[in-house]
Amino acid sequence: MKRFRELFTFVCSLLLLVATTVVDASPVRLCPPDGGGICFSIAIPESTALSGAGNIYFQISAPTSFQWVALGTGSRMAGSNIFVMYQDGQGNVTMSPRLGERYAMPVLDTSSTAAKLTVLAGSGVSADGQTMVANVVCSNCESWDDGQYTMDVASSSTPWIAAWRKGASLATTDKAATIAQHDDYAQFTIDLTQATVSADANPFITDDGVAGGNGGSGGSSGSGSGSGSGSGSGSAGGGFIIGGGRSNRKTILAAHGVIMALVMAALYPLGSLVQPLLRKWWFHGLWQTLAYVLMWIGFGLGVVVAKDMDLLFRDKHSVLGTVVVCLFGIQPVLGYLHHLHYLKHRARGPVSYFHIWWGRCLMVLGVVNGGLGLQMVNERRGLVVTYSVIAGAAFLAYTLVKLLRTVETWSKNRGSDDDDDDNDDDPAKNRFVNHQEDAVQDFAPTTSPTKTIPPSLQPISNIAVHPSVRRAVAAVTRFAAARNAAAPMRTFMAPTVSRRADFVQELYLKELKAYKPIPVKESDAVGQVAVFQLPKAPKSPEEADLASSLKEYEEMVVEVEGQEGAAAGQPAVVEDWLVEEEEEEEGEHH
Repeated sequence: MKRFRELFTFVCSLLLLVATTVVDASPVRLCPPDGGGICFSIAIPESTALSGAGNIYFQISAPTSFQWVALGTGSRMAGSNIFVMYQDGQGNVTMSPRLGERYAMPVLDTSSTAAKLTVLAGSGVSADGQTMVANVVCSNCESWDDGQYTMDVASSSTPWIAAWRKGASLATTDKAATIAQHDDYAQFTIDLTQATVSADANPFITDDGVAGGNGGSGGSSGSGSGSGSGSGSGSAGGGFIIGGGRSNRKTILAAHGVIMALVMAALYPLGSLVQPLLRKWWFHGLWQTLAYVLMWIGFGLGVVVAKDMDLLFRDKHSVLGTVVVCLFGIQPVLGYLHHLHYLKHRARGPVSYFHIWWGRCLMVLGVVNGGLGLQMVNERRGLVVTYSVIAGAAFLAYTLVKLLRTVETWSKNRGSDDDDDDNDDDPAKNRFVNHQEDAVQDFAPTTSPTKTIPPSLQPISNIAVHPSVRRAVAAVTRFAAARNAAAPMRTFMAPTVSRRADFVQELYLKELKAYKPIPVKESDAVGQVAVFQLPKAPKSPEEADLASSLKEYEEMVVEVEGQEGAAAGQPAVVEDWLVEEEEEEEGEHH
């Protein structure tokens, strides 16, 4: 019996404690620092906390100087269940349930799992027109977006977000009204266990028409003429993370967009045209270095904005932009290697073409990524069109200049080839070259066409028929023909021409007789080596006879086969082998 009494006393005490806690509980009220008077209140009925589903009550209050104010569940905008409040132009407020998107402003959620919001008593614009209040109950806010996201209504650390924008009243009852980008936003957490209320009813209206808050000071009247502006989060709220102001972020975002668009759509393409147009490699390098530095500055600004908006590496623009900028990092190294190669070889090499096409591909990707950035921030159509026109004009200018340079180079090469062909087809200019080629081919060794001969061992005919050699020979022969001068020749005078071949043979035999080897001593090692010595006057009869014969040979008259002997005292003229005989030309024409 005694134990039963003790147990009964304990249960009663516990129930009394729970009842006292429930009675003392009230909605949690939070006001973001520097929010300009914006406050949010959250209340969870006991039945909802026990079952994990049911009604959730919240209140949004703000000065009427704000165009709209929004409260959302979740840690970031993408996928958040957002509740937007704005004036309807009739002294009341409009509540719009929207689903957060990553690349655009939230739009009205019309799905089957959209938040079911009901505006309660106490909502509207205050009598003095200074404050607007929305008391709302949501019957299905514990899950949304077809069940992809959920919220634990009994959690002690529930993430929430908020955003707001100042401006003129929207004055519409349209829940799908278009809203402009927020001026600022905040992220915070709420301990929903401290927001539990006993009754499943409007917690923001009491019997005396005043609602209280557990996280700050002040309240709002039952008629919507709120008078308090509580600040701080109290024991039920976590620390605020404020976005830092839209004006500052917008400035950084605009600077990022302008710099990167200028670099990718203008500076880089124009810098690549400097080299073929001006032929100044140093100016090309200086220009591209400036664009390179600006690119990294713009990239840094983009990283700051992406972190601020919680979009870094969460969207295609930031991922592709990071990849493109990092790949551009090696472009100066490739350019320097190309410069060294050109100085050494006076021509482009593999590193040159890699440097050129690497830059071209990255420029195209950079322009495409700029379009993705404009899509992400949902910029107005005029800015998108302007960017597209600038990028298109730069692309056309780049392509046109490259095509003109290619055509110019092709024309120069074609003109040089045409000059060579004209020289080859002109009989008057090429009449002497045919003899030269035939003469060289007569002495050139015959090789098999299937065998490859090294350049150092190729016959002289392969060199002689080269276009450059042929042009040189043709020029010389044309000059000689213009002067109508015969090729110089050596004449020989002699008192007799009776000895011809016999004399050459006799001269050869005399030379053999006159030859005396260097005496070698077996014991003298120096004698084993032939040492060059200046020629000396002949001393022996054989050497004297040889010198006399050579002098006689130089004074002889040489008869040319096919012609009669030259008259004494007159040199025989041998026609140049480069000149065709007129008789042969006339025979060919006939």
